[in-house]
Amino acid sequence: MADEGCSYDHAVAAFPALTRTNAATLATGCHPGRTGVFGNRVWHPELGHLNTAVADDVRRLRGAGAMPQASVAERLSRSGRSTVVVGNGSAGCTYLLNPGSDAGHGARIASVGPEHEVHRCVPSDVRAAIEELGPRPASDDEALEWAVAAGVVSITTRAPDLLIFWSGQPDTAHHATGLTSTTSTEAIRRTDRAVRTLHTAVLDTGRECNLILTADHGFCETIESPELTGTLDRIAERSGLPPNGFVPTFNSGAVFGYFEPGTAPRLRADMTARIVQEPWAGPVFCADAHCPDGAFPLSLAVSGDSPFTPDLVITMRTEPTDQCGPADPPARALHARADGTQPYSGVHGTVHPADMRIPLILHGPAFKTRTRRDEPAGPADIAATAYTLVTGAPLDDVDGRVLTESLRDVTDAPGLLVEERTIRRGDASVSVRRTGSHSYLVGGVSGHRTPPEHRDPAQGLAEPAASGRQADSGNEE
Repeated sequence: MADEGCSYDHAVAAFPALTRTNAATLATGCHPGRTGVFGNRVWHPELGHLNTAVADDVRRLRGAGAMPQASVAERLSRSGRSTVVVGNGSAGCTYLLNPGSDAGHGARIASVGPEHEVHRCVPSDVRAAIEELGPRPASDDEALEWAVAAGVVSITTRAPDLLIFWSGQPDTAHHATGLTSTTSTEAIRRTDRAVRTLHTAVLDTGRECNLILTADHGFCETIESPELTGTLDRIAERSGLPPNGFVPTFNSGAVFGYFEPGTAPRLRADMTARIVQEPWAGPVFCADAHCPDGAFPLSLAVSGDSPFTPDLVITMRTEPTDQCGPADPPARALHARADGTQPYSGVHGTVHPADMRIPLILHGPAFKTRTRRDEPAGPADIAATAYTLVTGAPLDDVDGRVLTESLRDVTDAPGLLVEERTIRRGDASVSVRRTGSHSYLVGGVSGHRTPPEHRDPAQGLAEPAASGRQADSGNEE
């Protein structure tokens, strides 16, 4: 499909390159700085730790004001068009892709998660056909097959205007076994077969099919999985913060940091400066108002003013290699985890180009054929483009742009000027590509501080320490 359709060589995930971050962006066309959905695990001063894999936790987050934008599915419903979301990631991810289905705007079907989240606003004839598939399987691979079957039923029974299919593979296999394992290779094959099955099901109905293939993030192999709860507690104490004055949440290749409201700017800056010097830290992003030397202002990577934006986004150290294609050795990064939690073989959420880079293939009668594009693009643009394909109208008040240059009937579109700049802070750097008013973080390079495996053992990485705070103990699923 990449060869036959229009593919983008420089498509990137929304930052941070995490699952539910990008689900919310794909659903709304808005960046995390506006949706307020920044990661898989977040913290709120009134709600505490929230796991966005859990649909009820996402509802609580939205109830507090996050993701105020209407989703593409909801907007289509209001104009008389139909959407079906089939999710094979988590119930929370499926919910994020179409939260309006709770109120009757489009349908959603979850192949994993609690039973009460399986069907939302699914037409009775589609639901009856899905129930004939039998109960949802417990295994990851069989759950994917069940989701594909549910997608085919949705296509053949009602043929929605828009189908969003989200596969949990190969993410699950990559986390558990690494990128080059036989398990991961088979997971990629299963996902490829899923795409073929869904595409064929649409064509068999006699309808045209415009297909957009993408991912929510890339991946790195894990170098090491340091436990960082105790380490961050000690850094906070040395910075003069009170107990519980700094709350971390762990998001695979990144740690989000939240200061207690009212924390003095000098204390925030002092702790940020100390974290920048840690050998496990890659580029560190912090609120612009108190960003010390060596850290990057969040505005470089995050646009918007959501109150749910973390105070710090600490990306983990990566190896200074440039992984550009499937034939190259995998890039490598550290995996951040709370004390006592499980290490993983694969990691994402850093700013390594291998984490930020995603595939983007547009295939079908609406798109140019045998074309490769050099412009940057991302999930917000996919949302805007999908809406315009269905309605013929632009998606208003969003951050994404319609990928006009990919459309077959646009023959006189001027070439887009693409500018790239690299910003350095100390021995780390990040690169941003820009086209028109749209900006994309495309990757970054960690500093060259002493890596953990060569550090003096007396210094330690994550020596367990008692903490009075109930830390986020979860890992990326």
